[in-house]
Amino acid sequence: MISFLQGTIEYRGDKYAILNTGAIGYKVIMVPKLLNSLSKIKDPVKLYIHSQMNMREGTFDLYGFDKKEDLDLFHLLTTVSGIGPKGAQNILSVVEPTHLKAAVVNEDSDYLRKVSGLGAKTAQRLILELKNKVDHIETPGSALDLGQEGQATEALLSLGYSPSEIKEALKEAKGPTLQDRVREALKLLGRK
Repeated sequence: MISFLQGTIEYRGDKYAILNTGAIGYKVIMVPKLLNSLSKIKDPVKLYIHSQMNMREGTFDLYGFDKKEDLDLFHLLTTVSGIGPKGAQNILSVVEPTHLKAAVVNEDSDYLRKVSGLGAKTAQRLILELKNKVDHIETPGSALDLGQEGQATEALLSLGYSPSEIKEALKEAKGPTLQDRVREALKLLGRK
């Protein structure tokens, strides 16, 4: 099994990049945030890899992460019944690890369904199966208000922004009220 790859980015698509490791180019599936950050790097990059053989389609997929913690969280998500590599990738591209932990600990399946597109049963199963497995995820000092986070996400989704753009903007947006955070996020999204 491949644990990591190091090389230069030869090509960047919407959901993957081709990583040149010398004489071989590997197609590595990544979340949009990581793809965007890698496009600015000219030096060799190191990616932690999850490899998956898809027997139905006869493909061998590589999923790449820049941090070992993200790979570990990906593996944890794929242990949930009904969530495969593509579903875990979708969750990680939309939900911050700290928000995922808060949703699981607070048993907030509504937040998970709104943000990641999970169905009600899968969101409940994710909460049930990960309840005692997310303690290692670090959380900020202040408590997270997932209700406000979900409302801000819905507001920005209705304006046509992608979930990954929203995730990044809300991560940086500060403000005491929902309106302040949405306003700040819109400013950040307008700059891009």
